[in-house]
Amino acid sequence: MGKASGGSRGRGSASTRSSAQTAPQAPSSAIRHLGDVGEGAFLHKALSLGFTVAFPFGHVHRYDFIVESGQNLWRVQVKTGGIMRHGLYHLSACRRADGAVHPYNESEIDFLAAFILPEQTWYILPAHQVAGHSSLLFRSTEHPRIPSKRHPIRDLYAYYREAWHLLRQPDGLTF
Repeated sequence: MGKASGGSRGRGSASTRSSAQTAPQAPSSAIRHLGDVGEGAFLHKALSLGFTVAFPFGHVHRYDFIVESGQNLWRVQVKTGGIMRHGLYHLSACRRADGAVHPYNESEIDFLAAFILPEQTWYILPAHQVAGHSSLLFRSTEHPRIPSKRHPIRDLYAYYREAWHLLRQPDGLTF
């Protein structure tokens, strides 16, 4: 005899699937989600500070946003991180293509906006500070670790913490 109409072939509804049938998010999709959170936070912060923000069409650009400040246009790459080791947040500052890691260079971006998610802190870094580096280290402002002679902790990017004023500088792409 035939199968009852209206049923699906061996599939239960989403609510009746077992946990084995419902796969967890892949790490790459979790990383993309973290990136989306950072990009949304950047858009909110930049707009609240009075910047005009544009999205480049497509996913072929090395930057996430174009930020207008007066007559200047800046290419901004946003990176989000939150993994802490030994009192330092580790942040990936590169792109991956063809199975390889490619650090950004000054011809691809003007600024890297680093968002430390657990502390809700931004670092606005000029391209020359990140060029050639595949990862960056940021000191925790909430839980500073006491440095030792063996493991000194330098806050290399303290000047760039919440340095949104750098996007208002006059030496960008002028039209």
